Amino acid sequence: MAANRRRISRSSPRTDAKLMTILSIDGGGIRGIVPATILTFLEQELQKLDGPQARIADYFDVIAGTSTGGIVAAMLTTPAQNGRPIPAHKITKFYFEEGPKIFSNEARLATQQTEGWRKREPDQGFFSNLLSNIATAGAQIMSSLRAPEYDGLHLRRKVKEIVGDTLLADTLTNVVIPAYDMQNLRPIIFSTQQAKHNMSDVRLENVVISTSSTPYYFPLSKFAADGNQHFLVDGGIAANNPTLLGIREAAKILQRENASGFSQPDYSNFLVLSLGTGSAKKQPDGHQIGSGGLLDWLFSFEQGLSPLFDVMFRASDDMVDIYTSLIMGNYNSQQKYLRIQDYEMKAHEVKTDDASPVNLMRLEEIGKDLLNRPVSMAHPDTGLPDAQDFSTKNRDVLTR
Repeated sequence: MAANRRRISRSSPRTDAKLMTILSIDGGGIRGIVPATILTFLEQELQKLDGPQARIADYFDVIAGTSTGGIVAAMLTTPAQNGRPIPAHKITKFYFEEGPKIFSNEARLATQQTEGWRKREPDQGFFSNLLSNIATAGAQIMSSLRAPEYDGLHLRRKVKEIVGDTLLADTLTNVVIPAYDMQNLRPIIFSTQQAKHNMSDVRLENVVISTSSTPYYFPLSKFAADGNQHFLVDGGIAANNPTLLGIREAAKILQRENASGFSQPDYSNFLVLSLGTGSAKKQPDGHQIGSGGLLDWLFSFEQGLSPLFDVMFRASDDMVDIYTSLIMGNYNSQQKYLRIQDYEMKAHEVKTDDASPVNLMRLEEIGKDLLNRPVSMAHPDTGLPDAQDFSTKNRDVLTR
């Protein structure tokens, strides 16, 4: 990939014969350390070829990221004090240092104090006090159920430190980051090229916080920009794997830069690297959902995760693989579409908010291990990942 990309001149007008390079990074909370580890390796290999100043953003026309992937995309493309993005290894460091603070007990929203309940008086008697305590406890439980798990304040502070007042239009390469619009109940796709075209005043900080505002975990993201008031939540609701959004954005770039006589891009000239954050290992007998009631679907006591959400996200990711293979063509997708994903994670490893030191180190090891696994290419019939039976490893493909 590196060698191919180095032969492309960014200043040359693009046509449908030019190679378009796309990086896609999934959502997954603290599991973002997995793609960050892979990107650290890739950048180090690029630096061996092009020098210590080489950065991931120099080699990709489009970087798409959802939720935690949006954070990574922003860190890869935000100009630092010297006008260059931070090295990829500092993104891994970010997860190790800031993850425990973002998902800490201190960051949990304290149960709101209940008001209006009858105050307990010393002489009310045992049963009156008991009823009062039950009512207060019930109100506190209801209050906690209505509040997100974490306040998100540390996350916002760190994102602000990293991206500052950078506008979406000013990233060092094109980014595309989805969120979900709770007012209009539709996906909203933020992109650098669209922001430039519209002379948008949307700040990258607000885009990153919006795509990371996971329901239940973090508060809704609210901000005003371009004359509109936005109420947004996690982009993973619409596109946890944003590969297709990256392909769509690359096609739009070609269309905009080659408007005269341009019809359809040649997808055989698209080179796509898609990085997952891990998925739970398939159960031998599938998900055991008991009688199929609400509790059975929302939580598996044996596996420790939600069958409903695990199935939904896995199905969504599989559909992205199928559509990508369809768009690019089976042969092209086998040659120029690399999806690196771990489908063998244990239930406790797929938690999005387990930022314990042990789990962080485990996730980093999973990322390193993925580099040594056989390449997984799209099956020509199904479009789904199919591990090849030859010895090529992900790390070998990344450095070709």
